[in-house]
Amino acid sequence: MKRFLLILIVIIITLSMVLVGVGCTMTAAAQPTKAEFVGSDFELSLPEKWEGGRKDELDPIIKNLKEMDQEQLAEQVEASLSTFLFWGYDTETADSGGSVSTFNIAGDSSAAFLSLDEYTDLSYKNVAEAYEKAGYTFNIIEEDIVPIGNYEEVGRTIFEQTVESVETKMAQYIIKNGSDFWVLTFTAVVEQFDQDMQAFDKTIETFKIIE
Repeated sequence: MKRFLLILIVIIITLSMVLVGVGCTMTAAAQPTKAEFVGSDFELSLPEKWEGGRKDELDPIIKNLKEMDQEQLAEQVEASLSTFLFWGYDTETADSGGSVSTFNIAGDSSAAFLSLDEYTDLSYKNVAEAYEKAGYTFNIIEEDIVPIGNYEEVGRTIFEQTVESVETKMAQYIIKNGSDFWVLTFTAVVEQFDQDMQAFDKTIETFKIIE
């Protein structure tokens, strides 16, 4: 349980650094106010045996976690609602009592002037620097702009990280839509990740932003 909670905290930290990383690099002189992400509605289909919902639909999931004696996890998810637009988890790994694979969606409207390439490069540069300063490891395995589902250009980055001896692997997808960046992140322990990667890509193929 403690291992999973640490993984969840790492996800939130990493996501926060991706979302604010561009601002830290590009706006030291100008210091503009942070734009609130409004975005649009969206739809997607989760992998089989996964459960999740939008931030305003998570109360039943949080309640279910509490009923599973996952009180601390439920509190962590509840505390992250201001960051996530959507949160989901693999019910099968949760039921097994092991490390739980998760998925979240966040948004950023603070860097509309950047291209997808620029946003991705600056974001991960800041993440890598922050991890190095903290004494953690962060290793990008794959970083490409690829066509997936409804979008001709999706920034797909696969990376591993180790924080306090906890090793996790992430597939992060970044989509630029108008002035908004959508950041979609799957996380799993290294041993589980490779067998789930195909399901992650298929989920992103179903993701559709509704204008």
